[in-house]
Amino acid sequence: MEKLKYEIVTLKDGKRYFVLEDLLYQFDTYDLILNVEDENDIQIVLQEVRNGKTILTPVTDNDLLNELSLQFEENIRNKQQNL
Repeated sequence: MEKLKYEIVTLKDGKRYFVLEDLLYQFDTYDLILNVEDENDIQIVLQEVRNGKTILTPVTDNDLLNELSLQFEENIRNKQQNL
């Protein structure tokens, strides 16, 4: 799996996002992404490789979003405490 952390990616809709953080959860990789033009547009996406291309798919399951949000928040908080 390609590490996209701190990269700028372009989604299918043409919007560009900065990959803030990545997370391995239940054998899948998820990314926390921030729209470079709209700081209010933050998403959690599933990172997959299909036919040799990295695909980012928005997470829509609310239970999974809640769990991932908590994990991302904890990881970021831990990093801030280590600064």
